[in-house]
Amino acid sequence: MKKLLLIGAFISSIYSYSQDGSLDLSFGTNGKVVTSINNGSDIAYSIKLQQDGKIIVAGMTTSSITGKDFVCIRYNSNGSLDSTFANGGIFTYDLQTGSDDVAYSVDIQSDGKIILAGYSDDGSNKVAALVRLTSDGILDTTFGSSGKVFTDFITGRADEIKVVKIHQLTGNIVVGGTSSVTSTNSQAVIVRYNSSGALDNTFNSTGKVLLPNASGNGTYYYVIEDLAIKSNGKISAVGWINQQGLSWSANHYGCRLNSNGTLDTSFSTDGVIVTNGGFNGDDKSFSMILNSDDSFLFAGGGYLTDLQYDFFLGLYNATGSTAQGKASFNFATLNKDIIYGTGVDSAGKIVLVGSSVASVSSSTFGLARVNSDYTVDSSFGTSGKVTTTFGTNTTNEAFDMAIQSDDKIIAVGYTGNDIAIARYNGNVLSSESFQNDRISVFPNPTSQILYVESNLGIEEIEIFDSLGRSINSYKLEGNKIDVSFLSNGIYFLKSKNYIIKFIKN
Repeated sequence: MKKLLLIGAFISSIYSYSQDGSLDLSFGTNGKVVTSINNGSDIAYSIKLQQDGKIIVAGMTTSSITGKDFVCIRYNSNGSLDSTFANGGIFTYDLQTGSDDVAYSVDIQSDGKIILAGYSDDGSNKVAALVRLTSDGILDTTFGSSGKVFTDFITGRADEIKVVKIHQLTGNIVVGGTSSVTSTNSQAVIVRYNSSGALDNTFNSTGKVLLPNASGNGTYYYVIEDLAIKSNGKISAVGWINQQGLSWSANHYGCRLNSNGTLDTSFSTDGVIVTNGGFNGDDKSFSMILNSDDSFLFAGGGYLTDLQYDFFLGLYNATGSTAQGKASFNFATLNKDIIYGTGVDSAGKIVLVGSSVASVSSSTFGLARVNSDYTVDSSFGTSGKVTTTFGTNTTNEAFDMAIQSDDKIIAVGYTGNDIAIARYNGNVLSSESFQNDRISVFPNPTSQILYVESNLGIEEIEIFDSLGRSINSYKLEGNKIDVSFLSNGIYFLKSKNYIIKFIKN
C-alpha cells in the first residue's frame, strides 16, 4: 500500500483538483440531478453503471392511478436523461393492474439487458418479481411471461427481493430477500434463475434456498439485503435477523452457499454466522464487499440508543471464524446514520453511502471514506465525511452508490418526493492526471483475458487486490494479460505512475 500512497502524493504535488468528496459541478446542476415522474413519491433504490458510462437507476414511482410502479431511468454521463432509452429516458411499469410494485435492485447482463427485482402486491398476494428490459429500455417479452417473472418463495407468504446479481459467466440470475408470515416472522431466502427466468433446478433441486436462522428456537424476522457471486458460483450474502419479543435484538447476518445451493460448511462450520456489532443489540447489514481472499465486509447501522445509530463496517474472515468491527461513524449526535451502499475505489479506499436522519422531517445523504486499513480518510470531505441536501427539501436519503472508472462517486436516493442523484469527486489518482499519456483496459469486467492499450511504452505491470496487496508482477508481452487465475473481485493494475481498476468475474 505504500507504493499507492507515494504515487498519489507525487501526483497531487503536481496537479491541483477539487477536494475529494466535493460535488462534481460538471454533473447535472452543480453536481445534483432531481427527477420527478409522478405526483406521488419517487425513490431510487439501486444504481448500476453501463460500460459506456451511462447510468441506470431503479426504484419506484407513485401514481394516483396505478399506485406504486417499477421505474428504471437511464441518464447520460453528464446527468441528463437519455432520450434513446424507453420513454424519454424513463421506463415505468404497473406489473399487475393497480398493484403496488417496487424495484429494490437492478443489474445489467453482459448483453446489455437490464434486470429489475423487487415485489408486486395486488392486495391479496405479495410476490417476488423480476422484470427484464432490452438495452433500449423496452420490456423483453422473451423473459418469463411477457417480460416478467413472479415467484412465491413460500406459498401463502409475502415475498420480496432485496438484491439481484447476475453471474456473468453463466448468465444465471441470483436474488436474495425474505418470505414473511407476519410482520414479526419471516425467513431469509436466496433463489437462482436461469437466464430465461425459469427457476434453476440444479440449485438446491428447487432453485430456492430457505436459510436457517442460526440463533436457536424462537420467532425471527430475517432478510438478505446484499450478496456477491464468485467466479466459481459460490454466493456470499449479508442481511440482518431480529428475534421478536426482545427489545432491540437485531444482529448482522452472514452466510455462504456452494454453487449447488448447499450451505458452505467451510464458513462458520454451518455456512451461517450471526453477529452483534458491539452496540446495544440492534445491528443491521445492508451492503457487502467480497474480497479476493473470500473474506467480506458487511456494512449497515449499529444501534446506540433509541435515537441514535452509527455507520458500521465489519469484516468476516474467509472461514467465518471471526467477525471484527472495522469502522464506525456518526454525522451528528442522536442521528440515525445507516450505510446502504459500499464500494472500493482505484486506490483501495472504501466508500460508504447512506443516510443521516435527525427526525422524520430532517435527513441528508451521508457519505464516508476509509483507507484500506480502515482508518478515517481525512482527505475526504470534512474529517472523512460528507452530507448533502437538495434545494429546500429537508428529507433526503441515499440508498445505493456506484464508483466510476475515474473514481467519481454517484449516490442515489430521494429528496422530498423525487428521485435524487449526486456525483462527487473521488480519488485524485485518476485518468484526469494523465491527459497526454493514457492507459485503458478492456473488456472490464473480464473473466479471462484483459487487454491493455497505452502509449506509455509499458513493459512491466503489477496487480493489486482491493486491500492493496500485490498479487502478481511480470513483464507485459504483447497487449494482453491472463487474469483467469484471479478470484472474482476488484483489482488494480499498476504501471509506472498509473493505476487503473478492473473487475474479474
